[in-house]
This record gives sequence, C-alpha cells and structure tokens, in this order.
Amino acid sequence: MPASSPRSRRPAGETRTRMLAAAVERVQAEGLLLDYANLGMEDLIRVAGVPRSTVFRIWPDRVAFVSDVVRALFEADPGFDAGFDGETLQVLQAAIAQGDETAGGGRDRDAVLRQAVRLAVTHNIVAVERSLAYRAYRTMSAALMSGDSVPGGEEVRALLVEIESRYLERMAAAYRALNDALGLRMRPGLDARNLAVAVMATIDGMSDHRRIDPTQMDTPLSVAIGRDDAEEWHVAALAVYGVYTMFTEPVDP
Repeated sequence: MPASSPRSRRPAGETRTRMLAAAVERVQAEGLLLDYANLGMEDLIRVAGVPRSTVFRIWPDRVAFVSDVVRALFEADPGFDAGFDGETLQVLQAAIAQGDETAGGGRDRDAVLRQAVRLAVTHNIVAVERSLAYRAYRTMSAALMSGDSVPGGEEVRALLVEIESRYLERMAAAYRALNDALGLRMRPGLDARNLAVAVMATIDGMSDHRRIDPTQMDTPLSVAIGRDDAEEWHVAALAVYGVYTMFTEPVDP
C-alpha cells in the first residue's frame, strides 16, 4: 500500500482504516506471529502512510492495535457471521430442509442427522484451516497458552472470550434450527450453547492433530451406523456425531 502525503491531514477515521488494511494485508501474506512481531506499529505507519501522532491517539499500544486487527479479520470473514463457512452452512441448511420434509419418521430423522454431520464436519475441518481469522485466533490462543509472557495477556484473553462468545451463539442458533427440523431437543440440563462449545472444542482439537499428521487424521474410515450401509467417515465427523447424539434426544421417542 503506497504512502501518500500530506500525512498530517488524514482524519482519524481514514488513518484507522489504512492502518487496519495494511495490517490485514501483512497477516494475509505472513500469518500472525506468536509475538505479533510482524505487526510493528512503526513499520505499518510507514506502509500505510499515516501520521504517527494520530495512530498513537487511536491505539496507545500494540496490544490494542492487534486486538482491532483480529476483530477486523473476523468481521471480514463471512463464516463468522454465519457460524460456519459457506459450504458447511449449505450442508446444514440442506439437512434442515430434508428434515422438514421427513418430519415424523424416526429412522429418517437419524439418517438425515448422520448425513448432515458426516458431510458438514468433513468439509469444515478443512475449511477452518483456510480461514485467516481462524488461524489468527489459534495463534493468539497458542500464545496465551504457551506459558511465556504474552504482551497484554489479559487483553488478549478478553478479546478471545468476546470472539468465542459471538461465534458460539451463531453456532448454537444453527443447531437449534437443525434440532427443530429433525424433531430433536437438548437433553435436560443442556442447551444448544453447551453443544456448540463441545463441537467447537472437538474440531479445534482435531485440527491441531491434523496439522501434525494430516494423513492419519484425513484417512477415511468405513463405518456402518444403525441400519445404514457402511460409509466413509472422517474421524472428526464421527467424534462430532457422538457428541451431538449424546447432547440431544428425540422430542417424541
């Protein structure tokens, strides 16, 4: 992003926009480093061509700036608003539509749920790794959990709690819609947000192992469940299906 002048005449809103754009471009090219070293304020001020004094009025320190960069990454990611990436959401919406068509048939309901989970999770565990926002989130989580001194650790934790809370509510809304379509309800003592937490933790853990040994994680398993013929399942999809069935029960057994 070329610098332009005069810098001193840029209003605060434009300065903010240009700085965040420069930082997002840097993260797109390099990722977000554990110590945020590639988001040096002075360097980005030069790249963005904005007045230093205005930048430090907006962000008194780098932690505040990094927090806004990560928010910008998530707010630009359509999967954050929906709770899932586009293709995963399409799979779930198709399952909801099919569930509405087959309402009342117990076996059909179970088969629709299995297909929804099998297809959605198999796609989603790959899609999350392509998401810039997700990778930044995982980097900040790793930095926080490393045991090393993290700049602005409490602010980072508060940001991650904020992002998780918003994302989990969107996931929970999708699960409520799926449950309604399939005639399911949460087991007593549980709610859709609990289910969203458990599924997110499962996907996150599986994604961590997938980065280490993708062949082991992605090798399909041939599994027959219920009366269905054997089908290919990703191990993460099997794990999520187990979680989903333990957290829910039929409205009319």
